[in-house]
Amino acid sequence: MGDVGFDGIADEFESDIYGSTKGAVRLAVLWSVLNEDVPALRGQPMRILDAGGGSGHMAVRLARVGHSVVLCDVSEEMLTKAAQRAAEAEVAYAIEIRHMPIQEYANITDHRFDLVLCHAVLEWLEDPKSAIRDLARLVKPGGQLSVMFYNRFASLLKRTLAGDFEAALGDFQTGPIRRGWGKGATALDYEMVVSWLQEQHLEVKAKAGIRIFHDHVVDKLDDPQRLAQLIGLEKAVCRSEPFASLGQHTHLTCRLAELPAEDA
Repeated sequence: MGDVGFDGIADEFESDIYGSTKGAVRLAVLWSVLNEDVPALRGQPMRILDAGGGSGHMAVRLARVGHSVVLCDVSEEMLTKAAQRAAEAEVAYAIEIRHMPIQEYANITDHRFDLVLCHAVLEWLEDPKSAIRDLARLVKPGGQLSVMFYNRFASLLKRTLAGDFEAALGDFQTGPIRRGWGKGATALDYEMVVSWLQEQHLEVKAKAGIRIFHDHVVDKLDDPQRLAQLIGLEKAVCRSEPFASLGQHTHLTCRLAELPAEDA
């Protein structure tokens, strides 16, 4: 089926995800988790890669607090939105935009980054395992990878709560399948992703569930106070099981081992 890009549907995607409360919850919890897991974000400026960073929501936040960011993505339309967002935030000088897939960028640069982000990207790729290999090549020894992926457990739970029991059982028995926004995303299994990371000498240091409750509440969350309360709850429980395993996305913070010179 191949990798999925967003040219032609960028406006629809941006409106559905980031123009909604689901995007507000996702960004708020992810930003909180990232700052807890990578305390260096509050220190000296870092060189950061936002791989598949789309319309630049995270890249702009990072640039605003003093970091320099390379943002790469396959969608020209999403990158146009990212450039506009960076200009409006007056941080365009700190964000280098590259129109290319992760795999291609890994092949053209010798630079390694203090921190590499790969958020909600793996689920859109035909071969997410090889993408993790490419990402590992871009992290400096001792550096960190922040990876977030569409969670198979959450996909199964959502189908069950919708009353589609037969399909949910099929999902459980057959493994990762294409689902999610636009029917192009593959819900990934936590243990499988961790095994791919470990093969690349990436040690998982922290886990969190992103957007655990939002999609299951009846409340439409039009009231900003109600939305703030939900975000507070999501932040409070995102690292505690079983909730950490039930978020629509699973977030993992990993550290690349500092290998002996002959293995590096």
